[in-house]
Parts: sequence; structure tokens; C-alpha cells
Amino acid sequence: MKKNIEIVPYRTSWEEDFQSEKKAIDLLLPEKAAIYHIGSTSIPNMFAMPIIDLMIVVKYLKKFDEYSDVLKTLGYEQLGDLSKQDRRLFIKCDDNSSFHIQVYEKGNAAIERNIAFREYMIAHTDQAMEYIKLKKELAKNKLENKRGRKEEFLDEIDRKASKWKK
Repeated sequence: MKKNIEIVPYRTSWEEDFQSEKKAIDLLLPEKAAIYHIGSTSIPNMFAMPIIDLMIVVKYLKKFDEYSDVLKTLGYEQLGDLSKQDRRLFIKCDDNSSFHIQVYEKGNAAIERNIAFREYMIAHTDQAMEYIKLKKELAKNKLENKRGRKEEFLDEIDRKASKWKK
């Protein structure tokens, strides 16, 4: 049975949820790490699945692997990474909220891409509105090719954001 995809209007609580989770993670990590709010919930007025995406940037991913179990104390489960992006993935879902964490080593191109995407969408509300429209259409119609259409749109935004950032 396929799970329904819920796309909801922007919630101001998403930023508060991020800040609270960031603080809890910061207290547990044995080394200083940059923690960013990324994805749709980080973009004001963006409709999104109610999942807070965090990106943690560490100095060395192999060193992070030695202490990554500390995230389990906050209820996170580690997932494998099939994307070949040299990252670590964690998820946490409870009655109140859901969080996804991507951990990257400093210098990984995905870090700048995630930040540029967020900043571009905040600055270009017309593109954000197009993205909202696409998300709603895909969720409503449960389109089989939704992954491909969404990926095409996001790839185009990534290209635009990369040029815009320079």
C-alpha cells in the first residue's frame, strides 16, 4: 500500500522546530559542526511535506562515523546512502514531527547546492510558486512519473541557482 503524500502550507513552527533540533544535536556532537535548515521547510511560504531537513557539515566524514551513534540518543535511525554523494542519512519520526539529516564532509559540492537552492527560492518567489504548483499536482494525482518531473524541475533550479549565486 502506497503512503499518501501530504503537502501542507508553510508553518512558522518549522523554523522553531529546526532551531530546537539544531540545539539538541549541537549539544551531542563532540566536535564543532555547521548545521543548516535546508529543503522546502526552510523556504518561507513554501508548501511542503512536514519534514524538517537538516544538513550537518563536518570536517571529516570518517571521523563523524566514529561518533554518529550519538544521534540515536535523539531517536534517529541511520539509513544507507544509495546516492553516491558521500553523505550519511538519518531520519526521525515521532508523533510530533519528522526530521531528516544529511551529513556531508566539508567541501562536498552538495553543501553549496543545497544552500544555493534555498537562497534562490527565497529570492525568486515566482520559481517558488511554480514549485508549489508542481508539488500539489504530483501529490494530488499520485503521478507515476512524479520523481522524474520533480527531478527535472529541481535540476533546472539548481542550474539557475548556481549561476545566480556567482
